[in-house]
Amino acid sequence: MAFRKLRAKKYSGIYEYFKDSDKDKRTVAYYISYRDIDNKTKKIRCDANTKEDALKILNDKRAELTKDRAEIQKDQSLLSRKIMNNNLRLEDVAKLYFPTKTAKSTDMIKSSYDRLVNPTLGKMKITKIKTEDIKNLSDTLKQTKSRHGTPLNPRTIKKTISYLRALFNWAIKESYVDKNPVTIKDIIKVDKNEAGRVLSNEELERLWNLDEFITKPRLLLFLKACYNTGARPSAVMDIQVKHINFDKRTVHIRAMKQGKPYDARVSQEFLDLFKNWIEEHRLVHDNFIFYPIQLHNRVENKEEKEKFKNQSTRYQKYAEQLRKIFDKHYNQNIGTYDLAYRVSVYTMRRTAATNVYKKLGIVHAKKFLNHTEIGTTMKYLNIDDDMEIVDYGL
Repeated sequence: MAFRKLRAKKYSGIYEYFKDSDKDKRTVAYYISYRDIDNKTKKIRCDANTKEDALKILNDKRAELTKDRAEIQKDQSLLSRKIMNNNLRLEDVAKLYFPTKTAKSTDMIKSSYDRLVNPTLGKMKITKIKTEDIKNLSDTLKQTKSRHGTPLNPRTIKKTISYLRALFNWAIKESYVDKNPVTIKDIIKVDKNEAGRVLSNEELERLWNLDEFITKPRLLLFLKACYNTGARPSAVMDIQVKHINFDKRTVHIRAMKQGKPYDARVSQEFLDLFKNWIEEHRLVHDNFIFYPIQLHNRVENKEEKEKFKNQSTRYQKYAEQLRKIFDKHYNQNIGTYDLAYRVSVYTMRRTAATNVYKKLGIVHAKKFLNHTEIGTTMKYLNIDDDMEIVDYGL
């Protein structure tokens, strides 16, 4: 298999694809080469049967890119004038802000902004947005339906407001605005005395044996990983084979928030689950434990299959499936916003930490959660039940 350029100058950027084994060197397909909107060279296969068809496709693509570049230049010129005139709207700042971010989650955050924030606040001048406007946005989101037709999860709303706060912090550094109107504690009321639901031993045993996990064992393994490591769900998603030390009985967990990476000690029983999973799925050193299995199974090419094992699945996909299971078995007749009573993936972290606390005390619970402050750990624990049986001996 090989490529060859067409000699005529007018066909510059067009390649013929042929098989080396073919004596006649017949063209199998046509490829076009061009520089994309980011000025990176792209070579892609096109649906052309002749070089003339390929030339038309290439010219159309070049014309499309020329138009896009002109639009971008026009937008940049307009933004420059707005900046000079102190007339930036929130959507203008968003256009400047998101390209500066390099995190893997940026596209997801931008999509959330476009869908949930921009329709309400996008057209407002950023200097005119007040805390009251953010509160109104929060109230609007509580009435908004998700793509699945259900009310938005309260955590989704809180994350959306948090992302908006980060955008304003950046805008302050760039001198586009003087202060940040997004004060989360005033906008989203959180009862600090309610740590969140913790499962009893009986509820936990019932969870491990639900019928839904028979057909979806990856969800059960994921929940048990969250419980046994005490790690946050997004950190569990990033566990690779190389992070598991079967000799020391530890799982390496990446850094989250202000914490540092650490090695979580786990039981031999749980390690055996990981070992069986790795053997069953033929995972190797750099492969992710929770890779996109469905995408992997759809492709037939062996090389493509292996590539999927080097990717982690998005936590959101697991969260959506698990939410349906939790709602069916644990959250019946509980309001969407009664967070302290609803079972969620984070319930695994709270339940495990509470059990560590009851067995070994607050210091070990703090270490288990990888917290820097004991005060933070106390918010995670559910110790109210203990207080009912304490005999102070007074």
